[in-house]
Amino acid sequence: MSNGPLPTRLILLSNLPSCSHGEKYDPTTGTLCLDHAYPASSANAAVTAAVDVNLVLETLKCTDTQVGEWVNVMGYVQGVEAEKGGKKTKAVRHGGGKEASEGKVVKLQAVMLWSAGAVKVWEYEKALGMRKKAEVVAK
Repeated sequence: MSNGPLPTRLILLSNLPSCSHGEKYDPTTGTLCLDHAYPASSANAAVTAAVDVNLVLETLKCTDTQVGEWVNVMGYVQGVEAEKGGKKTKAVRHGGGKEASEGKVVKLQAVMLWSAGAVKVWEYEKALGMRKKAEVVAK
């Protein structure tokens, strides 16, 4: 059994809480905040990734921190916090990996970050939806 990191997986931002452990970038903390309301009908739609980019600052471009810019992030999930009434609290895990909270903030440590370029959002959502269905069938 290896003590190294788990392999990289392509996942929706809204699925980050199921992983084990106006401004987009805050220069005082080195945190890049990412969100994407998909699927819109899901309770998972209220997920924000708080990405610590201090390790990749030298390669970070100013366009990577602009609102509306799509980026790819490889890194480590450091924790999940529940957000209730604008107040952050530690999320409590329940059976099945579900969280008992309305909004979630997933803390990540980025080891790589790069621009996703021109993204056709609907194609991205469709492709990841199909991938998620295929994973369910494979289990």
